[in-house]
Amino acid sequence: MPQIPLFPLSLALFPGVTLPLRIFEQRYLRLVSESLKTDSGFGVALIREGGEVGRASVWPLGLHVKIVDWSQGEEGLLHVQVRGGRRFRITDSHPDGDGLLLADIEWLPEPDLQPVPQECDGLLAVLDELKEHATMLPLKFAPVDSADALSWQLAQLLPLEDRVRVELLSIEDPLVRLADIASNLDEWAKE
Repeated sequence: MPQIPLFPLSLALFPGVTLPLRIFEQRYLRLVSESLKTDSGFGVALIREGGEVGRASVWPLGLHVKIVDWSQGEEGLLHVQVRGGRRFRITDSHPDGDGLLLADIEWLPEPDLQPVPQECDGLLAVLDELKEHATMLPLKFAPVDSADALSWQLAQLLPLEDRVRVELLSIEDPLVRLADIASNLDEWAKE
């Protein structure tokens, strides 16, 4: 079973979405350095309890990310941009000597890419509207070229509870994920 280092996040991240991170803790500077040297990437998981600084427990699903850009900031901060990749389930985790969380994982299946169904035109319109209002967010999105991309981008931008985000991350079939988003959109909008 593979073991990967984890970077706990207070913001959910989904496949195909690029997110900037500011790195300043020694354990995460080491994580980024190793990832850049080996081009191995690392895992991110949504924080369930705790915070990004100090100890945190995470939800049992996460995402492997790759560093796509980086720069050295002021006062020793490291700025990295990561892109969400493959999903995984955490089977066990423990901190190493300096508190970096290491996780035993199993990779979740990657479905074949499917085109965006015609009946999802309304969801595409919702996504376009969300993107207009989310211009201040530091996220970057690739063009929607598949049902997967549409579902992940909607999951990223909709104002959802963490539990719902993790449930969406666990759904393997993008058409089932889109159906779930569509059927719950009115309910989520009321919250």
